[in-house]
Amino acid sequence: MKGRLKGVFSALADVFNPTIPAFIVAGLAMGFANLLVQIYPDIDSVKSIGVIYHLLLLINNSFTPFLTCWIGYLATKRFGGTPILGGMLGMMTIISEIDQISSLLNITSILYQGTGGVIAAFIGSFILSKVELFLRKHMLPSLDMVLTPLLAIIITVLPYVLFIMPISGAISSVLCFLMDKVSFTDSIVMNIVVGFICAAIFLPINVAGLQHGIIALYPIQLEKYGFITLYPVFAMAGAGQVGAGLGIWFLSRKANNLKLSNVAFSAAIPGTMGVAGPLIYTVTLPHPKAFIASCLGAGIGGAVIKCFNIVSTGWGPSGILALFMMDGPKGPFNALFIYLLGLIISATAGFILSLIILKPSDLEEHSTKR
Repeated sequence: MKGRLKGVFSALADVFNPTIPAFIVAGLAMGFANLLVQIYPDIDSVKSIGVIYHLLLLINNSFTPFLTCWIGYLATKRFGGTPILGGMLGMMTIISEIDQISSLLNITSILYQGTGGVIAAFIGSFILSKVELFLRKHMLPSLDMVLTPLLAIIITVLPYVLFIMPISGAISSVLCFLMDKVSFTDSIVMNIVVGFICAAIFLPINVAGLQHGIIALYPIQLEKYGFITLYPVFAMAGAGQVGAGLGIWFLSRKANNLKLSNVAFSAAIPGTMGVAGPLIYTVTLPHPKAFIASCLGAGIGGAVIKCFNIVSTGWGPSGILALFMMDGPKGPFNALFIYLLGLIISATAGFILSLIILKPSDLEEHSTKR
């Protein structure tokens, strides 16, 4: 069971990780477009600004609306099938003929254009790949080029539309319902608790390699709402790491442990831009108390972010690089400021807590092990 679960997370990583550059580009483009609308409410009245605005939308719309197609392509490639066939299957999810089919079959309540989204594309591509590989194994070489892809699509499309899409749609609805309960609440206390817990546990989740299960939820929210609710909260984890790393830098420098102080400071610099790997594996994890301090610091920043209901228009970069992806109830400028404030609070809390929790002997142990 453990091996299968690991395999699922590995497959999710292989499929979704290649989309990160596109999510970054599309999310930043949408973020900048939102900022322009705030500055110029009548955006098309200034032609040069209007052109820039629509170019930014063009960049975003070249990827986000066709997400199921990209996931179908990458998933089929991952499972050993022909990628372009998976792209076709994923594209079927968002084509209007789905509504015509559901109307004719009188199942409009469970099947409609976009039902299942990326979950359907991922599962459907897995089945498509298995069908194609089976057919290719038993097909005459002379007929393989024509019949194998044709039969693979024909065999897969009916169960895909009638079963996989509705079932995946139900799964998506449940996941969105749970995330809605966590993400959308008017209770300040609930926001503080949710923000703190989500940000505080994100680093341990990353260390355990389970973050891909969370990442798979981002496209689901992006498809449904056009934004992601918890990504800005999770981004506080990196800032907490920076604070704890600077705490170790300060303490080790004070203890004249120049080797450790140089490592900590060097790792903290990319950490401000969301590159947390060097900090986690060379600085904070070797000092469990510092790792705890970073998690608690992240939690404090996460609580602040959640209280203001800051969301993001994409995902991928964190730290200061994610500034222009932020949005919220009071607009992107306010969201940008709150997000930056959250980063500062997380880093400051991580720094102070590491000074409180860590003892000189903790750093000496690290020096001895090295």
